[in-house]
Amino acid sequence: MRMLARILCGATLALTVVSPLAAQPMTIDQFKDELVGVPLCGTPGTGALEGKALCVVHLPDGTVIVAGGGILTRGVWEADGDKVCRRGKEDPLERRRCVTYEKTANGYKNSDGVEACIGPCAK
Repeated sequence: MRMLARILCGATLALTVVSPLAAQPMTIDQFKDELVGVPLCGTPGTGALEGKALCVVHLPDGTVIVAGGGILTRGVWEADGDKVCRRGKEDPLERRRCVTYEKTANGYKNSDGVEACIGPCAK
């Protein structure tokens, strides 16, 4: 489960986009309308999965799937205000990783700075 937590955390870092404009974070309702059930893909710039193309799918039932870079793993996600929080299924709540998302000109970014698009994404 620790590996799952690291993968989910790395995937969170991987799926963040940085915008030169001060964009507003998406509300959780916007996140659910636009990004639940679709692959959100990006390449982390740091962490254990640095440089690996990954896609994360947040499913309506509260599960999350991370695939790419030679891995396929599942966890859980939940909303905390306008934050999206992920963790391994067996991990305690304090192990969850929370980020916000915002729209950018090229797709989306999360508060960790990872750029992402609804995948698969063109390079």
